[in-house]
Parts: sequence; C-alpha cells; structure tokens
Amino acid sequence: MITQKEICGVVVWYNPTADNVTAINTYLKDINHLFIVDNSTTDNSALINTLPNNKITYLPNLENLGIATALNIGCEAALNVNAKWILTMDQDSKFDRFSLADFIIEANQCPTFDKVGIFSPYHYCGETKRKKRERFQTVLTTMTSGNLLRAEAYRKCGRFRDDFFIDLVDDEYCCRLNRNSYTVVKTNQILLTHSLGNGFVRVSPLFQKTFIQHSALRHYYIVRNLLEVIRLYPEYKKYYSKQLRKRLKRYVLYDSDQKWTKMKYMYWGWRDYKKRRFGKINH
Repeated sequence: MITQKEICGVVVWYNPTADNVTAINTYLKDINHLFIVDNSTTDNSALINTLPNNKITYLPNLENLGIATALNIGCEAALNVNAKWILTMDQDSKFDRFSLADFIIEANQCPTFDKVGIFSPYHYCGETKRKKRERFQTVLTTMTSGNLLRAEAYRKCGRFRDDFFIDLVDDEYCCRLNRNSYTVVKTNQILLTHSLGNGFVRVSPLFQKTFIQHSALRHYYIVRNLLEVIRLYPEYKKYYSKQLRKRLKRYVLYDSDQKWTKMKYMYWGWRDYKKRRFGKINH
C-alpha cells in the first residue's frame, strides 16, 4: 500500500516561473518531501521562498544536464531518505481536477498492485474528447510526469539513461521495467493537467486530427533515441517502428513550420545513432 509519508517527489525545473511554484502547491501537501532539481543556468532558489522549506530540497545544476540526469539526481536523493515511492513531475504539470491524495487512493485499489513498477495518471493535454477506457489500464509506456515510481523497481532496473538527454527517456525506462517483470498501469479516472511540446497543430481543415508541435532540436533527439529503443528492445520493434513512421509522415507531409530545418535535424539524429553518438547534441 502507498502512504503519503513514503512518497518523495522529484520535479525537474528549467527556467521556471511563478506558475511552476503554483503547480507544486497542487501536490506538495500529499508527499513527505520534494526534491527540486534545476537544470537552469541560474539559481532560482528565491522562487521557493513562499513554500514550506522544511519539505523541500533545492538542487541546482547550474547547467542543462538533460531530463534523465536530473531525474536520476532526484531519485537517488529520494532513495537516500528511504522513500518507497517516487513522484516524478514536470515543472508545468499539476493536479487540479483530482488531488495526489485521490491518485494514491485509486492506485491502492489496483488488483495487480504488487506487480506495478509505475502508476500513471491520465495525462490531460487539452483534448476536447476522451475515449472511454478501463479503470486500470496496463500500458507499455507512459510519460514521466505525474508518475508514482516504485523505489524498489528503480533500484533493480537502474538509472534513467543519461545519454538520451531528453526524448524517449520515459519510453526506454518503461520498456526496461517490462523486461524486468514490472508493469506500467494507467489509472484513467485520475487526470493530470500536462503541457506537450509547443502545442497542437491541425493536420487538415477537413479532419479533426492533430499532432504535437516540437522544435527542430527535439526532432533530433526523438529520431536518434527512437532508433536506439528499437535496437535495444526487439520485442517492441513493431510498435516503435510504427511510431517512427508516423512521425516521419506527419512532419514531412503536414508540418509547414521550419520543415526543412526539422528534416535536417532528423537526419542528424539518424546519423548520430549510426555513429553511436549519444548525449547532448554537439553541432
């Protein structure tokens, strides 16, 4: 069973604002301690002056080390204070329609509780319609934000991949959990408000299909790391190969924003994958 006193939170900051402090207030009361890992080049500790400092540890990196390394810093700090569960949050994600306490209650009722490595909420990204899904849905992968990660699973499966830097960090880790006999369960009755990329773009005025707009730089990491996930986890090759094809189709056919720049970065991602060059882009 998950209890609030056994949960430590980890939130990764990058050039945070006061709104990100407001987001923290939606879950801080429901955890034992929060580690803020800041990838900004400046110290932002002044922002937390309005928060109860006895529940917060601020860990500035003073450079952008990437989401994976920041998560590892926070997770290892949580393990050092004997956390049993680790809440991983993006800086702009917040519990507003439901509380973290509601999420804990729901997760504790999962019939396969002992096998779960990650409990995920439903990530609400502004869509107007939601498909009806079962209460507890076993999924291959989920976004990192809002997750309750079992500390025992992190110890067994190891660190997030530092050399992925940003994209596919969550996918690769979920694949690793599955390979180690843990499951990823989405609790679809609990919504977490979450922002993705640079917003949604309509594919066609005739259809309601949309896709997430990412910068050219993100395209580099997405392609490079997708290819590495396909190589590492042949059992999921069909799924991730389809994801790669869909992304290529979307951006080649439908994306009119910096199309050729994005295609160049996608090529660089493929090239660096072939050269086994990972980590932060060096161009």
